[in-house]
Amino acid sequence: MSFDVISLGELLVEFVRKEKDVMHTVPGDYVGPFPSGAPAITIDTCARLGLKTGFIGVVGNDDFGEMLIERFKADGVDVSKIRIDKDSMTGMAFVAYRSDGSRRFVFNLKYSASAKLMPEDVDPEYISRARILHISGSTLYINKFTRNSCEKAIEIAKANNNIVSLDPNIRLELESIERIREMLRYIMKDIDILFVGEDELAAITETIDINKAVYKIFDWGPRLIVVKRGRRGSLAITNSGESIEMQALLVKEVDPTGAGDVFNAAFIYGYLNNWKIERILIFANAAAAIKVGRRGPMEGPKSYNEVVNLILEKGYVF
Repeated sequence: MSFDVISLGELLVEFVRKEKDVMHTVPGDYVGPFPSGAPAITIDTCARLGLKTGFIGVVGNDDFGEMLIERFKADGVDVSKIRIDKDSMTGMAFVAYRSDGSRRFVFNLKYSASAKLMPEDVDPEYISRARILHISGSTLYINKFTRNSCEKAIEIAKANNNIVSLDPNIRLELESIERIREMLRYIMKDIDILFVGEDELAAITETIDINKAVYKIFDWGPRLIVVKRGRRGSLAITNSGESIEMQALLVKEVDPTGAGDVFNAAFIYGYLNNWKIERILIFANAAAAIKVGRRGPMEGPKSYNEVVNLILEKGYVF
């Protein structure tokens, strides 16, 4: 079986504070568990949009692990490379929102089943069958084993002339910014498509000038940089100098967590279908907007048609 997209990394469940500005330091109500994990959100959304997908990861022998595997199966993700570890528990994350939109996370990733992803879990033959390998930076930051697993997967993909995409997904709860810069700089030479938030771009390059930051990244290797700008839409820049900007499709915000990962999936969908960049950005912005309007990090669009319908409702020609 061939795949359009394969990813690897953390599989976790997420619990979300019901009320804003109530941090984890005080008792209060959460909703969840919701299936989550940055690379898992992207790969599940790819499957929902109609792509052939697979995932490499580890869950615990518990209800949360079962939930994640069953969700993948229901949405069409191949789970043959997800290992169940009987000696550890499935990863968890707790998120609280502030009124300004910022978030506060508590993770147990470094002590979870996800942290037991090993290079030997990465099957070269499996990776070679994917047109795109998608990497989430958060997987790099868990420990040296998960990082080495990603590096092995990238090496295999490049040896087979396949495309590699990366979302830095900076998580200071997992690693220092200095060490994150080192890790990203090391693998950037093998990255074809970089999905990056505007604040992440500044943090990685240590410059707030977006043009200088972008061209600094191009010197490191990627040939296409896609900047996610939240309410201000998105921007794609090629290493040949082409720059395309697209405004966001605004909706009532319910839960923005996971929107960037959903955006990545929708962009990958359009890219694999050889769409023009403008069309891809409209589609990705719309998919992310659907996610923002729903509670739960993996609860983005359920189908390609749902994304197109929102685009048409907002008055775009698609």
